[in-house]
Amino acid sequence: MLDEVLEHNRRFVEEHRLTPLSHLPRRRTAVVTCMDCRLVGLLEQALGLERGDVVELRTAGATVAVPGRAGEGVNSDLVRSLAGAIYLLGVRQVLVVGHTNCGLAHVDPVALTGAMQALGVDPQGLIERYGLGDQAGLVRWLGAFSQVEENVREVVDFIRNSPFLPKLPVHGLVIDVVSGRLELVDRDRRPGLAG
Repeated sequence: MLDEVLEHNRRFVEEHRLTPLSHLPRRRTAVVTCMDCRLVGLLEQALGLERGDVVELRTAGATVAVPGRAGEGVNSDLVRSLAGAIYLLGVRQVLVVGHTNCGLAHVDPVALTGAMQALGVDPQGLIERYGLGDQAGLVRWLGAFSQVEENVREVVDFIRNSPFLPKLPVHGLVIDVVSGRLELVDRDRRPGLAG
């Protein structure tokens, strides 16, 4: 795969002349979404986004993994990245976009621990070392959830309530990975929003 990527890039650079862009997102928006490979290209097209429009932050399940949801999120990479986008890049609104058929929905603990063991990682050792309790705690650490809409609402609330972030509009959506159709899950109607 690496050699294919490098060869493609060589041809790409020969054939394309990119216009220089500012590192500041034109639409002053951050999109928090999932790392799912089915969203690559689809998300931008479905939202009408072009290069330079937004900052994209991708996590497994478009989520904040537990225990990151507990407390203030001081160790949350998502909060740190949003803080940088807001304070340094001028972002003034956030869209949290989950998706249908997410791999983090309904994670099977036995399959997860089996996959870890097959790749040389000791799940029980991690559970004990980090006080995760049991296999279900390991699944929670991963950020697994059962309902995508509920997960989107939890992430929206987590971002809205972070003491590290200002009071900006944070909206929640779900995209269908087959049709590209967006469903609005949570429109931010809080009074006094900056933006």
